[in-house]
Formats: sequence, C-alpha cells, structure tokens
Amino acid sequence: MSVYQLDEVFNEAQIPTLTYVPPAEAKQLRASLKTKGKHVTLVKASGSGKSTVAEKILAEVYPDPNRVHKFSGRTYTTESSVISILGKEFQEEPSAAAVEPWLQAFDLVVIDDVHHLSFEARQELARMLKLWHEKGIKFLLIGIAKTSDQILGSDPELAIRNDVHTLAAQDADFLKEVLLKGEVALNVEFDDSFEAAAVSAAKGLPAIFQAMCRIACVECDVECTEPKRKPVKTELSAIGRSVVRMFDPKYFLRLVGLAQGRRQARAVHDTFFEIVDALGRSSKTQISKPELYRKIVGSVQDPELKKRKSTSFYRAMDSLQKTIEERKLDDILIFESDTLSIDDPLFRFYLDHVDFDRIRSLVKIRKDEYEYDVAVSFAGEDRPQVAALVSALEGRGVEVFYDFNESARLWGKDLEVELARIYAQEARFLVLCLSKNYPVKDWTRFELDIGSRAAKKRPAEYLLPLRLATDLDPIVGLKETIGYQTMTTQGDVDRIAELLLTKVTRWDVDKLGPNDTPLLH
Repeated sequence: MSVYQLDEVFNEAQIPTLTYVPPAEAKQLRASLKTKGKHVTLVKASGSGKSTVAEKILAEVYPDPNRVHKFSGRTYTTESSVISILGKEFQEEPSAAAVEPWLQAFDLVVIDDVHHLSFEARQELARMLKLWHEKGIKFLLIGIAKTSDQILGSDPELAIRNDVHTLAAQDADFLKEVLLKGEVALNVEFDDSFEAAAVSAAKGLPAIFQAMCRIACVECDVECTEPKRKPVKTELSAIGRSVVRMFDPKYFLRLVGLAQGRRQARAVHDTFFEIVDALGRSSKTQISKPELYRKIVGSVQDPELKKRKSTSFYRAMDSLQKTIEERKLDDILIFESDTLSIDDPLFRFYLDHVDFDRIRSLVKIRKDEYEYDVAVSFAGEDRPQVAALVSALEGRGVEVFYDFNESARLWGKDLEVELARIYAQEARFLVLCLSKNYPVKDWTRFELDIGSRAAKKRPAEYLLPLRLATDLDPIVGLKETIGYQTMTTQGDVDRIAELLLTKVTRWDVDKLGPNDTPLLH
C-alpha cells in the first residue's frame, strides 16, 4: 500500500494531485487550448478551482513548461499599460515591437489573476488581443468575475477570437467523488453526517471542501495513510473555527475596515457594522437596500433615535461603494442598483462562520449620542476656505455637518428649527469660521446664538473659534477668552484638520468604557 501525506491528499492551497476531479467544463477548456488562433478566458469566483483545472489541462496540452510563459496580475496592479507590463516581464522596452517577438516565442502566455490588472491595462489588453491573434500569439486569462465582460469588456470583435469558459459551482456528486478519492488514499472512512454537512456548507467550492476534509483529518489524528481503515468522525461545528482562521489573513482586517466605515475617529450609530452584521446573518449572496433598512432602522421604537439612525443609514448607503473600494473589498463586494452583492463565495462562507463579536470589539468604541463630529458655521463669502477644510476633514474620516452635503435633508425643512437642532443636539463640536463677514450675516448670528446656548449645557468645550483672517474685531456674543486657531493659508487647512482629528479622537478615548476597544488605524 502506498503511503501518502495528508497534504498530498487534501490541500486547499495547492493542486490536489490525488483528489483531483475534472469538472464538466474541463473537456471544452481543453479543446479551446488546443485550438490555434483562439485566446481563452477562464472566469469564476475565488475557491471555484479554476487555477487547479487550468494547471491540470495545461500540463496535458503543453507538456513542455518552457513553452508556456506565466505571470500574475497581482504583480502589476499599479501599471496602466499591458505593453509596459510585458516589457517588464521580458526586460524589454515598453513597445509592441519589442515584446511581440517574445510573445511569439511561446506557445501560450498565461495571465493568472488578470482581474487585478488596472482597468486601463485590461482595456489595452482587449485591444491588443484582437491584433495578436493574427500574429499567432495565444493568451490564457484566468480571473475572478461573474462574466468575461467584467475583465475585458464586451467588444464583439474580440468575442469571436476569445473562447470564454465559466467554471460553475460543483455539484454534490463532484464533492463526494473528491471525498471518496481521499478515503482511498488515506485508508479512512468519513462519517456520513460529516459528509452531508461538509457538502452542504462548501456550496460547491472545491477549496472549501478540501479545507474541511483536511482539518477533519487533523482533528482525528490522521496525518498520513493509515495502516488500518480508520473512521473520521467529527462535527462540522468543531472544525468551523479552524476553517475561519485559515481565511482570516485574507478577509478579517478588510471586513473590520468595512465595519468601521470611512471614519477613522468614530462609527456613527455603528451603521457600517450593522450593515456588515446584517449581511453576515442573512446567509444570502445579495441583500437589498430596503431589506437593510428594515433590519437596521425598522425595529427602532424611539422616534428621535429612529430619525437619527435613518439619517446615518442613508449617509452610509451614499458612501458604501466608495468605502468598499477604499477597504479593497471591491473584488469581493459590490453595491449597485441599491443591492449589496457578494461576488466571492469563499467570502460568503467566511461570513457564515466568522465570530462577529471579534469584529464588534474592534468597531464599537463608545456610546455616543452625536451624529456629527463637527458642524461648521460660516458666512457664504468664506465658502471656498471652509469647503477646503471640510474636504480635509472628510479625508481624515471626520464626520462633518456641511450644508452642501445635506441638501436633500434640508430641502423643504424649516431651517431655523432644523439647523438649531443639528447644531445644538447632533454636533459634538461647532467650528465658528470667523471673518469680517461673519458678524454681519443674519444666519451666522443665529448660528452663534444657538451655539452659545448649547455650550452652556455641555460639560466640555463645544465652540471652537477659527479665524480666517488675522485682523478681526471681537465678535459680539463670543467670549474673547476662548482659545482659538487661525487658518489663512493652504498649509493651515491641513494643520487645522489634524488638530480637529486629534480633538475628536481624544474625546472618543475619554469616553471609552471598560469593555470598549479603540478603532484600528
């Protein structure tokens, strides 16, 4: 009897030599790779086994590895030109004339993780593929996407020169065959209940299934082929944490980042965490904006709290796709047409099993009644300076009440009533942007009066005077003994933004409870 090590049999990270089962798409993919004058694109989600299938078939169709050139799109994520990328690959100048002889020297050029190339590089690649097919140059592109159009666009001229294969999720029979091969190689027998649970939980993803089988063997002390038939009996729940830990490096910090939202200083009503939590508990690959609203806001009974949470929810929705991109989750999640979708089934599995209390401990830093970190009061003539400050603050993750950003909320409202409530009840600090125009405007006098009355009820500083000029007379109604800052140059804008970020962050730390944890930065 041959003796095999466990990682030779079940291995989610490498090509499973002993438990490889060709998917139904393998025959057509092999035929396309053998067809001259055709490029080939293989797409599907992470964990679907596309790289494994490609490697197996490549070894059959191109037995001489020296005739195939491979590289990964991950290496060139910042490059905007595929010609430049190929120039670096072959150590040539970045021109078609220089790289094409190299391309013609190989039977096949493989770009794995092609979806990691920039949009500009992929667009250029699509254009060049139409020309290169006429010069006997053949490409195999492997990437994560729902369709090849997401990788190369939808050019009909390219379509006839490029065979596209989409690797579907595998059925239960496929996974059971993988398990059977593993049982034979290791001389073990998996419990029927584990088999059924693992097949269901894997959702057709070979990588997940391989991981569960390997970890189950480890739990039952199977490290290599057993001399006698050995039962493997374990509960899926017992190995779930181990599977999650395996994918933590890939997903956890990015998931925490999304749950924190765009703010570095705080999380308003924990809205982004609640979005992530709702998605995690839904067990769906898609969840609509109305459904998220019902889960996050709909159950709130207190009318005032519900109003504030509703405002926070819609602001979070407005910035959700941008946040997904900033947290580098756009290859996993997409928010479009008012629907949040998971493009990566591995990530869906991870959400199903990750401990959300771990995420909560890194996101929920305090209990705070304020919707905004900062509100700004200013005269209309000073809007350019104030807008620059608002932009700098938002770039640092500070939540700012700024009228232009709240046009929909303010439209049709009694502004005296609405602004009085926002400045007095929803803003933690009120920045008074003082200039020669400030004391002569009706609205700024009104805002200063609101702020002065609110300041008397606050236990800590609330009014933050900011002088936009150096030669200002005293402002009636504002104590001259209050500390102030000056912002007259572009350099001052960043300095003031950093000071405000520090002030907001220190305020958060002062409010931490014994069981709260500050945000990651």
